[in-house]
Amino acid sequence: MGYDFRGIVTSLDVMKRLKDKYTSAKVIPLYNGLIVIPLTDELYDEINKNQGTTIPNYEYLTDIISSYCREISKLGLVAYIEAEYFGGTGSQNAMVWDSSQVIFEETLSQSAINRSLEILGVCKLQGKDEFDTVGLGRHRDIEDWE
Repeated sequence: MGYDFRGIVTSLDVMKRLKDKYTSAKVIPLYNGLIVIPLTDELYDEINKNQGTTIPNYEYLTDIISSYCREISKLGLVAYIEAEYFGGTGSQNAMVWDSSQVIFEETLSQSAINRSLEILGVCKLQGKDEFDTVGLGRHRDIEDWE
């Protein structure tokens, strides 16, 4: 079975201070005060309006989504994460911003998401990694995050 996810992770406090910019954005609570905004096909299209340019080594991160994350990071840490696996093979990409600056980026790896969540302050629970601690494994497909 595969796994397909991409989204923006930040704190609930940061999201409370943002105005609702995109109508198709769904804010999903995670563990310990974090939230995720899954980058569904609908949200991707709403943000990019067929004009975004994909950033090298990423499948879905565009210059427009990156600019949005950079803006959010003026209020606090924000991460963009994506992962795609099928049949046990795949990779992860992640970028973290703080105060409009990229402070972490890892692409085409097996640990990018865990490392980005650690930067956001996630302390893994016993027997789990950061990914499982926050609950990113609860759905296998991006469109199931409703």
